[in-house]
Amino acid sequence: MLSVYICEDDPKQLDMLTHFVQSYIMIEELDMEVTLATKDPHELWTYIKEKDAYYGIFFLDIDLRTSIDGIFLGSKIKQKDRNCKLVFLTTHDEKMPLTFKYKLEALDYISKDDRSIIRDRVRSALIETQNFYTTSQSKDTEILPFKVGNQSRFLPIDQVIYLETSTAKHRLILHHEEGQLEIYGNLTDIEKLSNNFIRVHHAFLVNKKHVLRLDKSTREIMMTNGLTAFGSVRLIKNLF
Repeated sequence: MLSVYICEDDPKQLDMLTHFVQSYIMIEELDMEVTLATKDPHELWTYIKEKDAYYGIFFLDIDLRTSIDGIFLGSKIKQKDRNCKLVFLTTHDEKMPLTFKYKLEALDYISKDDRSIIRDRVRSALIETQNFYTTSQSKDTEILPFKVGNQSRFLPIDQVIYLETSTAKHRLILHHEEGQLEIYGNLTDIEKLSNNFIRVHHAFLVNKKHVLRLDKSTREIMMTNGLTAFGSVRLIKNLF
């Protein structure tokens, strides 16, 4: 799931932006959530500075009237994650060239003068961001696309711990960093998506980045979420 971050120092503008984002996530059935909406840029910076990647989109007011402005935030964000998307909002069009000076590669620049324009551009930015992460444009991020019910979703492969077959036909249990999901799919097709996926059993596909240890005598594979996957005599050798 993609994250949406919003930083706007005007409470009414912040509420409006958050409402637009949440509405279009629901209407367009986007695989996104508002991770943080704040009027305090220090709160946003504290939240994100320890992360290596953000997998999502930031809506940033350029003029935040503190020691941290939207340009500073955008430059720090892009230093860590070139793939994430930035949208700048401002009543000061003369500050727009600063985003080019710092090579921030913004997805959009939105003037706050017209509510209907803000609404439409927010929708477009959300859809374009999801399309980016679900296509080959996101060259540095391997993505696992999947379906839960009728909804198409996706997850960065780095966040996938392992998959196993479900008792339900044509379904898998996807174990990831935030929990687990039952999804449609088959292990053979998913294995082809990344060199980090290792088939260790006809019923188990593990992400080798999340393997903590292997007990060769029992063929038990301890994963980073504390759960255990199992290998077969023949396929466990793929981990060596």
